[in-house]
Amino acid sequence: MKLRRVYPLIIGLVVVPAAMMLTVGILILVFGRQAQDYVFGTLILALVATTIIGTIGTLVVLYREAYVSRLQTDFVNKVSHDLRTPLTSIRMFVETLQLDRIADPAQRKEALDIISAETQRLSVLITRLLDWARMESGKRSYDLAPQPLGPVVDDALRAVEPQRVQTGADLRRDIPDELPWVLADRDALCDALVDLLQNAFKYTGPDKRISVSARAAGNAVEVVVEDNGPGIPGSDQKRIFDKFYRGKDPLERSIEGSGLGLSMVKHVVQAHGGKVGVRSELGKGAAFTVLIPAAEAHEP
Repeated sequence: MKLRRVYPLIIGLVVVPAAMMLTVGILILVFGRQAQDYVFGTLILALVATTIIGTIGTLVVLYREAYVSRLQTDFVNKVSHDLRTPLTSIRMFVETLQLDRIADPAQRKEALDIISAETQRLSVLITRLLDWARMESGKRSYDLAPQPLGPVVDDALRAVEPQRVQTGADLRRDIPDELPWVLADRDALCDALVDLLQNAFKYTGPDKRISVSARAAGNAVEVVVEDNGPGIPGSDQKRIFDKFYRGKDPLERSIEGSGLGLSMVKHVVQAHGGKVGVRSELGKGAAFTVLIPAAEAHEP
């Protein structure tokens, strides 16, 4: 249990009683026997306050633990399904090929292509889980170096090009050449932008309009990934970057995802000394903002 989760218990069961008993001791020392009735009443009040606050604190901790446990269970179930699906396809086609049930060379090639694609899908998922585990344990390292933002954005756009072609999305790039360089780990920052772009592809409708833009913002550079999707409710905006969390909208929960993408984006951006946020209105799309310190801001 993390320390921040036991704060209510510490306050209710330790701090309040200690404060009350200190008050009782001071009253006895100052007023002696004349304060016995008052001391007795104060002691009863301390016990009642301790019971109430301790109970409330315990309920808060239990609720949070139950909520996190439910999110973790949902996450494990989702990841298990994501792992099982490609494994089932791979096993089915391998068994079919082993039994020589596919005689046509074209069909055999198609089966091998499916096995290759499912293997790649499985590899990407496992790599993602390992990256998240390294982030959680604090073992993920970042090689920060001054570099232009444009090539990083271009790498991210190339990574989602198959999705753009497949969906026919209108994907725009607006990265001025005169932007200051950023202090970044190129691969990690690219992965974070890819996560934001893939989210935009997943949560927008058939008429997809997605843009990546950037501007100088003081001693930092702000990158914005914007889409024309259904928008994000205000209640979800506050927790959308929490690990395992997914929106309450049934349509959103039916979309493939583990609930780790935005949490990993937040981790990467914070490791760069930056900030990530979202602006959205229902029916008006969403704009995810990433603020990365400029390289000049870190010069000695």
